[in-house]
Amino acid sequence: MSPTLSVTVKRLLPAVAILVALGCSGDRPTLTEAPINDASSVQVATGNAPQSALDVAISLPADLRGDAPVIARVSVANRSRATVVVPEWQLPSEDLETAQFVVLRDGRPVSYAGPHIKRGPSPAVAMIRVAPGVTLDFVIELSRAYDFSQNGRYTIEFVSRGANGGQVSLRSPLQAFVLGGRGASLTTVGPSAFVGPNSAASITALAALLSYTACTATQQQQLVAAVASAATYAAQAKSYMVANQLGARYTKWFGTVSTANASKVTANFSAIDNAFATKPITVDCGCKKTYFAYVYPSQPYKIYVCKAFWSAMNTGTDSRAGTLVHEMSHFTAVANTNDWAYGQSAAASLALSNILRAISNADNHEYFAENIPVLP
Repeated sequence: MSPTLSVTVKRLLPAVAILVALGCSGDRPTLTEAPINDASSVQVATGNAPQSALDVAISLPADLRGDAPVIARVSVANRSRATVVVPEWQLPSEDLETAQFVVLRDGRPVSYAGPHIKRGPSPAVAMIRVAPGVTLDFVIELSRAYDFSQNGRYTIEFVSRGANGGQVSLRSPLQAFVLGGRGASLTTVGPSAFVGPNSAASITALAALLSYTACTATQQQQLVAAVASAATYAAQAKSYMVANQLGARYTKWFGTVSTANASKVTANFSAIDNAFATKPITVDCGCKKTYFAYVYPSQPYKIYVCKAFWSAMNTGTDSRAGTLVHEMSHFTAVANTNDWAYGQSAAASLALSNILRAISNADNHEYFAENIPVLP
C-alpha cells in the first residue's frame, strides 16, 4: 500500500492469537496461539486490573522545521501489578490501519487520511497480553495518514475506542508541537454506459469498464460476475429508495424514517449505482492479507481485493458483491461513507442508537443492498 494515501478496508478478523509481552521496556512481543471462545473472553488475563491500567504517552519533537515526515513514538505501559489483556487493534498501529489519533491544527481538526478497516463478523479477536512493568513502544509516521502540509501549532492525542465505536478504552494526554517551513503536501488526498443489471448486454458493457492488476484469468471471470451482482444490488437499492415506500428493510439498517435521512440514503445509493454503471473500475488482486478488500477513498474507482474476498460467496451476507458495494460507497466521489460499526448485529444496533452514523456507515449500505434476511 502506498504510505501517502487514505485507505478503507473490509477485513475479516484473523485466527485468534495472543501476543505475550515479556521482558523490559522496548522488547517486542512474541506470537503464541491460544483459543478464545467468545467476545466475553476479552478481559484481563490475570487479576482484575482494568484496561485503564495501561498508560499511553506520545513523544515527538516540540518544534519541527521543513518537510520532514512527522514521526511520533507512542508507548503503552502497564503500571499495575496484574497482566492486562487488550485487543490488538486497540493498540497503536504502525501501519496506521485505524483512525486512532485526534489531530488539531490551530484548534481545527485535521482529517484522517489513513485506513478505515471493515472487520468481519467473526467474534475471534487477536489479543495482546501486557505483563506488569512492561512497556510496548511503537514508532509511527503520522504524516502517512494526516495532513501536516501546513504550518501551525498542532496537538495530537491517541484515542482508542471500544468495538464498533464504543467508549474510549485507551487514551493519551495531549501532546503539542509546532510545524514550520512546510512546503508541498506530505499526503495525497486525493467508458461505456452500463445497460442494466445482469443482462448479456450489460455484462458485456461491464466487462469493458473493468481493468485488472495481478488478477488471473479465473479471478477476472469471477470479478465480472461479482461486479455485475454488485451493480444489481446497487440498482435495486436505488429503486427501493426512489420509490419512497420505506418499510422494514429501511428501518432495519437506517433507523426511523425522516425526510432528510432518507434523502441522504437515496443520494448515496444513486451515486453507488452510477459508479457501477458508468465508471471505469480497476480491481487489484495482489493483496495477500486476510481482509476482504480495501480502497483509497481519494482514488476512485480502484478496489483491492484480498484473501477473504475469494472465500466469500458471490452474493449473500458479506458476499463478494456486497463487499464491492461496501468499498464503492467509501469513495469520496461516491458516498464518502465511514466505518462506524462492523457486522450485521452491530450495524443494526447502530441504526437504533445513532441514525446519523448508520446512514454514513458502509456496512449498513452493504447489508441493506444484500437484504438478507429479505425485508420489504
